Amino acid sequence: MVVQIVYHCNNEILEWKWSSDSELMPQPFWTSVFLIDGLLIDAGAPGGVGDLRKFIKTLNSENMIEKCVITHNHEDHCGGGRMLREEFNIPVFASKLAIPLLMKEKEYPDYRQMTWGVDYQPFQADLLKDSIRSKSGKYIFEIIDTPGHAPELISLIERKKQWAFITDAVMPKYQMIFGKDTDIPEDISLIFQSIKKLYDFAEGMDNLLLFTSGKGVYKGRSFLKDRMDEITSLHLKAHRFQNEAKQKGLLDKQLLRYVLKKMFKRENFVGTLTRGGLSNKNLILSLLEWPIDY
Repeated sequence: MVVQIVYHCNNEILEWKWSSDSELMPQPFWTSVFLIDGLLIDAGAPGGVGDLRKFIKTLNSENMIEKCVITHNHEDHCGGGRMLREEFNIPVFASKLAIPLLMKEKEYPDYRQMTWGVDYQPFQADLLKDSIRSKSGKYIFEIIDTPGHAPELISLIERKKQWAFITDAVMPKYQMIFGKDTDIPEDISLIFQSIKKLYDFAEGMDNLLLFTSGKGVYKGRSFLKDRMDEITSLHLKAHRFQNEAKQKGLLDKQLLRYVLKKMFKRENFVGTLTRGGLSNKNLILSLLEWPIDY
């Protein structure tokens, strides 16, 4: 297993990153938890529970975790929730939609088991309100619903510091999404709406920092605007190429292959690796299901 610790904003934010070290993975796939003044955002993957436990034991009383917020139900974000509660007596909070999901056993494909580990332990989370304070009260995080990647996904924004912990609500680039026939049924129209919600919320935040899970920290509302423009461009292209395919008399699978070739040339190797679970095709399908009304 691979662990990295990265400090941000004059050490006010500690990012603890974890990845498995499987030889079958061409590069690390990171998941992140963030520690800010006693508040832990997310709890890592099932495969990283032992490493997270070791990390917590290294913390002194000043840096000790007081409470944890889970942003969503996916295994790479909530894997350590039960350990936090049972071994360290740390209260774990989640949204109303997430609470019942965190209490269920999880079954997920072998490629995600390889990436994030197995043996997820269900747990009872406490209900998260509209905001949550850090241990000293120095930071107040407002809770924003940001569905699309997951219906229960939330983001946390500290207005005064202009910090937005968006985890998986926004990707650095949009080429693939999970399909509706998977246990992560992503919807690109909802993703767009959530990005716009974050963009509007952050109006006037000239020093905005956006913290993603394992994919880096991005600066400025322009990052959100760029993602909206990117998705809008993909949306228009998908419908334009669909119309071209229909004019050629193509239907169903032939139509989809035509649009895929025009937009991405071929399916990404990740689509093959995940047996179509995470793919260019799924993005195209979601774009085509989203009517153009602008």
